Amino acid sequence: MSSSLNLARLRSSQEISAIRKEGQSFSSRNFVLLVKPNLLDTIRYAVIASRRVGGAVERNRCKRRLRSRVTRLAPKITPGNDLLIIARIACLETEPEILDKAFEQVFIQAGLISNHV
Repeated sequence: MSSSLNLARLRSSQEISAIRKEGQSFSSRNFVLLVKPNLLDTIRYAVIASRRVGGAVERNRCKRRLRSRVTRLAPKITPGNDLLIIARIACLETEPEILDKAFEQVFIQAGLISNHV
């Protein structure tokens, strides 16, 4: 299964708002994951960072770090969900290995990947 085949970016603000309202929330020190089932065979996701995270450069760096982890985990993630990942300030200072572990932990907690894979 190719990760590009079942992974799509959400760009519509209405869809992102729907996930914020109806999604189930899971959080870590570095980010918040909101999950809302969709009726598609794909994983759709969006990554957002508020101004609290920092200026444009910091927000974009944070979003890039989180997006790269979604694409890396995509083959393991159960399709059929919309994901909204909200960056927190801690995302900027966290070591990459710790961020990887936190990412996997939250996705296991959300039931999106099984921990024995």
